[in-house]
Amino acid sequence: MPSADLQALVNDIAERLDAPAVLEDEEQRMIVYSSHTTRTPMDEVRRDSILRRETQQPVREWFRGFGITASAGPVRIPRAERLGILGRLCVPIRSHGLLTGFLWLIDDRGVLSSEQVGIAEKAARQAGLLLLEDTLAEKRGAGALRQLLSPSDDLRAAAARQVRDEGLLPGKAPAAIAVIQVVEPDDVGIRLMISEALADVTRRHEIGALLGLACHDHMALLVRVNGDADRPDRAQEIGCETREALTRRLNRSGSRARVAVGIGDPSAQLEESHRSYRQARLAAGTAAEIPSFGTVARWRDLGVYRAISLLPGPEAAEAALDPRFEQLLAEGDSGVLEALETYLDLCGDGQAASERLYLHRGTLYYRLKKAQRICGINLHDGRDRLAIHLAFKIARSTGRYPA
Repeated sequence: MPSADLQALVNDIAERLDAPAVLEDEEQRMIVYSSHTTRTPMDEVRRDSILRRETQQPVREWFRGFGITASAGPVRIPRAERLGILGRLCVPIRSHGLLTGFLWLIDDRGVLSSEQVGIAEKAARQAGLLLLEDTLAEKRGAGALRQLLSPSDDLRAAAARQVRDEGLLPGKAPAAIAVIQVVEPDDVGIRLMISEALADVTRRHEIGALLGLACHDHMALLVRVNGDADRPDRAQEIGCETREALTRRLNRSGSRARVAVGIGDPSAQLEESHRSYRQARLAAGTAAEIPSFGTVARWRDLGVYRAISLLPGPEAAEAALDPRFEQLLAEGDSGVLEALETYLDLCGDGQAASERLYLHRGTLYYRLKKAQRICGINLHDGRDRLAIHLAFKIARSTGRYPA
């Protein structure tokens, strides 16, 4: 989350040295960049990193081949036309001996003098201090969010005061939680990828735009929202942005894990954020299990799945299944099950069900009668229809159906 001071510093050094400047973190993710004019040089790498907010792997490898991660001082990088790279000066940024970022200046003709390089080094040291401040702010925000989600009333109250007093999440609009959940994690490095994906997103937004917390198989984001139920709010937008960032990292690692997003209802008071968090966790779990929701589910949109998601564990869900549905699962084929569920989803509209299933109406009614014979239900009885329809949704939420 870049501060205004970092942006001002990069703009100042670019103007003083008459060279386009970029500040990146230790993974070469874009933090801030100087403005571009018609008289300043621009290459494909600068353009691409501004658009993508990170440096592409082949270019990153080219730069790192010159020892920039180990160097204690400035490193000159020659041009590489095949990669679209103009010559550069790279000044590694370190804090307490640890690499925290890079200050880049395009200098294709090598005209920066030793005095100007010294000015760049001084700016890099200042940037290092500002980056450290931003990192500490991120950690304070994560710690405050962890306490806001605590079951302890006292901890939540103290965290809310901290957030307000330190301006960690400015404004008075309601705030909602977005949960980005890894589904069936298959890699021991999932936690690290979650942390890095969270950094991918937080460093694209200004200080105070959100609070983020990385957990072992998911992350939580607290975001001020616009409060309009008829359009995507900021929590949903940032949740989807974070899902894309995490999916990219999972794909790069070869992981086949999926990512689902859940959005909780907004809370007017920060102290109530834990309710939004619980709703977001349940919504993410529903999105992971029910294909019709896609990859993003809002608690307010779950309908009957709100009640189903509150069942206390798989045993309660199994106990809630009507025994006649169990018989239907055991003896009915996929065509019969699909016909019955679709018919119930469409409120018993046979024509609409046959059109959705691309079935002749006679075929549809044959399958419905077969379902009634198998499990002994009467589709003209509203209680039977409700019991079986609810059983379908419970079975979907627990993975029992489809098998």
